[in-house]
Amino acid sequence: MKNWRWIEIILVLAVMAGAFYAAFSDTHNFPNRWFTRDDAFYYFKVAQNISEGNGSSFDGINLANGYHPLWMLICIPIFSLARFDLILPLRILILVMGALSSATSVMLYRLAAKVFSRLVGILVAAFWGFNLYIHSTVTQYGLETGVTAFSILLFLYTFERLERKWRTEPLTKMEIIRIALIAVMVLFSRLDTIFLVVFFGLYVVFRAFPLRYLLLTDIFGIAFLGFASFVFRVGMKNYYAYGETALILVLLSFAIILPINYFSGLYQHPQGVDNKTLLKRIVLAVSFSTGIIFALFFVLGKLNLIESIPRSVMLLYWGILLLWVGFTRYCVRYLSGKEKRNSLSPVQLFRENWKAWLTEGTVYYGIVGGALAIYMLFNKLVFGVSSPVSGQIKRWWGSLSGRVYGGPAKRIYTFFGLDTSANSDFNAWGLATKFVAGVRDTLVRLVGFSDKDAAYWQLYLILVIAILIILIINSGRTIRASVKFGLLPLFVGSVVQVLSYNAMGYSAAKEWYWVSQIIFTLLLAALLLDIFFRAIRQIHPLIHYISWVGAVLLIILWGRIFYLRTANLMPYGVEHSGHQYMEILAVVEENTESGSLIGMTGGGNLGYFIADRTIVNMDGLINSYEYFQAHKSGRGGDFLSEMGLDYVFVNPVLLEDIPYRGEFEGRLGEPIAEYNKKAVIEFFRIKKTLP
Repeated sequence: MKNWRWIEIILVLAVMAGAFYAAFSDTHNFPNRWFTRDDAFYYFKVAQNISEGNGSSFDGINLANGYHPLWMLICIPIFSLARFDLILPLRILILVMGALSSATSVMLYRLAAKVFSRLVGILVAAFWGFNLYIHSTVTQYGLETGVTAFSILLFLYTFERLERKWRTEPLTKMEIIRIALIAVMVLFSRLDTIFLVVFFGLYVVFRAFPLRYLLLTDIFGIAFLGFASFVFRVGMKNYYAYGETALILVLLSFAIILPINYFSGLYQHPQGVDNKTLLKRIVLAVSFSTGIIFALFFVLGKLNLIESIPRSVMLLYWGILLLWVGFTRYCVRYLSGKEKRNSLSPVQLFRENWKAWLTEGTVYYGIVGGALAIYMLFNKLVFGVSSPVSGQIKRWWGSLSGRVYGGPAKRIYTFFGLDTSANSDFNAWGLATKFVAGVRDTLVRLVGFSDKDAAYWQLYLILVIAILIILIINSGRTIRASVKFGLLPLFVGSVVQVLSYNAMGYSAAKEWYWVSQIIFTLLLAALLLDIFFRAIRQIHPLIHYISWVGAVLLIILWGRIFYLRTANLMPYGVEHSGHQYMEILAVVEENTESGSLIGMTGGGNLGYFIADRTIVNMDGLINSYEYFQAHKSGRGGDFLSEMGLDYVFVNPVLLEDIPYRGEFEGRLGEPIAEYNKKAVIEFFRIKKTLP
C-alpha cells in the first residue's frame, strides 16, 4: 500500500485545489454564493460570541444549545478571528472543510482498496471528492456534515481493522476503548448518529456469533415493520393520531421479542437445525411474543394508560414480522457456507460468554454512554435542558396544524425517507435518487412517459431488484465485503435514524442530516463496482488496463465539472467596492438605529454580518429554552418584548399562522419599510406598551 501513497497525495491536492481557489475569491462570494444556509451562520455567530466571552449565545443575551458540539468546538478558534475581519474565518473554514473532504476521500480509498482493489478505491474516493451533490450537501455549506462524514469513515476504517484482527487473535481492551472513543467522536459530530454507534457496538461485542447480524436484522424488522403496520393500515392522513402508540409498540417489541427470540434459539446459526424445527421455532417465538404485546396493549388500554391499538394493526404486524424473521433465517441458512456450526444451546452460549460480553459491552457503552451523560448533564445545568432545543422545536412544529415550517411527512414514501427529489427534506437517500432521476429523465427524452413519477418509482424498483439479484448471485463476495465494511449496522442505523424523525412527526428536516445514508450508498456502489470489474476481467487480460484508463478519464471528467462549478460559484475580480456584504444589510441598517434589537425568523447570516445591532432568533432554533417554553405557550411576543426587542423584520403572513398567531397582537406598529417584494418581508417597530 505504501507504494501507492502517491494516489492519496494526488487526491488531497486535487480536492484542496478547489478549496484554495474558493477560499481566496472575492469577499462578496462567501455570504451570497458559498455559505448560503442560515444554519451554518448559527454556528459561526455562536462560536464568535463564545470566543469573545459572550457565552454560548447567538444574540449575546439568550443562552442557546441548538447545535452539535464537535463542530462548534472546531468553529470557536476559527471564528475568534471574526473580531478582526468577518470574511477571514470564512476563508479558513473553506480550507478546513476541504481538508475534511480530502481526508474522507483518503479514508474511502484506503477502506475500499483493502476490501476490494485500488481501482475501486480510487473511483469511490474521487467520486466523493468531486461529486457536486456530495460536495454541496456535505462540504460547501459550512455545517457539521463534513466532520460527521470524516468521523464515520474513520470509525469504519478502524472497525475494518478490528474485523480482520479478531479472527486470528483476541481484541485487547485498548482496541475496544479506541473504537469507543471514535464512536464518541461520531456521536458528537451529529447526535442523531446514536443509532449507528449503538448498533455497531452490538456488532463488535457479539462478533464471533450469528447473534450479531441476526439481532440487527430483527431490530430493523421490528422498527421498520412496527411503524409500517400503522402507516399501511390507517394511512398517513391518520397516522400521527397513533404516532405515540406506534412508538410504544416498537419499544415494547424490542423489550419482549428480542429476548424471546434469543432463548428460542433464533440467534443460533439456522443450519444447526432441520427445516421443520427452524420453522416451528420461528412461528412459536413470533406468535408468543406478539401475543404478549397484544395482551399488554389490551390491558393498558382498558386501564386508559395508553391509546388503544387497532386489532388489524396487530394482526398485520404479526404476519409481516413472521415473514421477516423467517426470511432472514432461511437466507442465512442457504446463503452462508457449510463450515461447522456452534451446537451450544442459548443458555449454554450465554453461560460461556456472558462475562466477555459484559466486559466489552461495559467498556464500549460505558465510554459512549458516559460521554453522552456528561454532555446531557452539562446542557441541563447550563441551558436548562439536556438536549439541543432546536430538535425539540422541530418536533413541536411537526405536531402543529400550521404548515409554516412544512409539517411532518405527508406521504408513505416520505415517511420512510424516499422522495422523487434528491433535495427534498424527507429524502434520506439522495445519492440514489439523483441516479434514478437522471436515468428517468434520459428515458423521458428518448422514449417519453406520460407520468414521470410513475416512471421514477418503476425504475427505483427495477434498480433495487437488479441490485439484490447481483448481490445474491455473488453472495460469497457480498457477505465478506459487507462484514468488513459493517454494511449491516450502517444500513440499520441509517434506516432507524430516518424513522426516529418521522415516527412522532418532525418538521423542517434538511438534506444534510443524511450523511450515513450517502456513505452506505457509496460503499454499496463500491461493492457493485468490484463485482463488475471481477466479471469483465475474465474476458481478456487487457481489460484490467482498459479499466484503469477508463477510470482515469472518468475522474478527469468529474474533476473538470467540479472545478468549473467552483470557478463559476466563486468568481474573481467582480466589482463590489463600497457595497455591503449582502443587500439586506443596507435595508436593515437604514431603518434601525445603532444598538437595536431586531427579531427575525432565521436571521443567521444577518446576525453574523450586521454591525452595531443584534439579531434575535424568533423561531427558537438558536434561542434559549426559556424562549421556547414561552413561544410554545403562546407568549413568545411577551418574552421578546420584556427582553427589550425594538423591531420585528418578518413576513407579516407568517405572524398570522401557527405557531406565531396571536403572539404579537397589539404589539406591532405600522410597517416602516419593505424588503423583497416577492416575499413581502417588512419592518415593524415593537410597541413598548400594550394598548
